[in-house]
Amino acid sequence: MSATRRLVLQGGLAGLAMPGAALAQDGQLRIVVPFAAGSGTDNAARVFGEAVRLATGRSVMVDNKPGGGTSIGSLEVSRARPDGATVLLTTGGHTTNAVLSRKLPYDSIEGFTPIMLLTRSQGFGLIVGGGSRFKTIQEFLAAAKAEPGKLTYGSSGIGNTTHVVGELFCRSAQVQLTHVPYKSTPINDAMTGTIDCFFVSPSLIMQYLKADKLRALGVSSAQRIALLPDVPTFAEFGIEADIPGWSGFWGPANLPPALVESLFQTLSRGAQEKSFQTYARDNGSEVVCLPPAEFKAYVVSEIERYRRVLPPLGIQVD
Repeated sequence: MSATRRLVLQGGLAGLAMPGAALAQDGQLRIVVPFAAGSGTDNAARVFGEAVRLATGRSVMVDNKPGGGTSIGSLEVSRARPDGATVLLTTGGHTTNAVLSRKLPYDSIEGFTPIMLLTRSQGFGLIVGGGSRFKTIQEFLAAAKAEPGKLTYGSSGIGNTTHVVGELFCRSAQVQLTHVPYKSTPINDAMTGTIDCFFVSPSLIMQYLKADKLRALGVSSAQRIALLPDVPTFAEFGIEADIPGWSGFWGPANLPPALVESLFQTLSRGAQEKSFQTYARDNGSEVVCLPPAEFKAYVVSEIERYRRVLPPLGIQVD
């Protein structure tokens, strides 16, 4: 092929690629959240979407697709057109599903294109309703040991990280709690006392903690959380149940590199917007903006770690 013909062909291919790149920069971006409206991840997505609009001028639609321990929303994005118009904002359940679910309808790594790790958070909290009879973790543990299986804890689905932390807590604390899986989040039922407690990253419920609608009895992080300095760590009571909390963006499988880069730049600008930085700080999250290759490597390492940690817990997803 002549040099002239190569240049013509390359120019034609570049022209064909331009509409997709333009869409990734200018068209409406749909952020699929695999949790219900009002959940912590949903609230964060909406604040983030507005930050993207302010930073880039690009409109954002948050689309809630709860259920299946995050697999319903994840599957939709995995099968979406790789045109830069749809991304998935998900959390650590993406990694636990990869290990626990034998019937997962997608590959947690190859079924998606990594775009950006958005935030990290400081572990999980043992959370009760604001009107709960339990004021301290000591009171909670005493009741759990006195009546095995009577106290209940909710999670965002079987195999979700909120379930895994609960089982790690029970195993280490040598207590028996009854697990109640939810389609999305058990926040409302914890507030009303329908369940006794749940485990979640405090960064996702800080507004409810500040309003005394929920109460944190303990946190799984190695050190006390700055925003909750009076809440003890599990480790202070000899309990080991810490797993990292994170949120990140994935695109559909086979997303072209040019669109991945465009989306990464768009999402990074939103993450640096003052409104989102303030939101993250006030809720105890660290904004990291880890790029695609590093994000993928992190998730792969987490999946490998869960392959070692999870089997002894006996969690059965399907």
